[in-house]
Amino acid sequence: MPKGQRVDPYSNFRFHVEIDGIRQAGFMECTGLGSQVEVVEYREGGDPASVRKLAGRVSYRILF
Repeated sequence: MPKGQRVDPYSNFRFHVEIDGIRQAGFMECTGLGSQVEVVEYREGGDPASVRKLAGRVSYRILF
């Protein structure tokens, strides 16, 4: 390795924890987190058979 070149020990990780611009940790996998998106049905005025499904409220949770 050429002199003066810095080796980043976190370069092989997919996720990094950075605090105040400094990498503090790295990890490959994160489990136990989940999310859910509610579906909101929206009927347009002209055609009663036409129902659009839109993304509604998003909730996040920690799974144990």
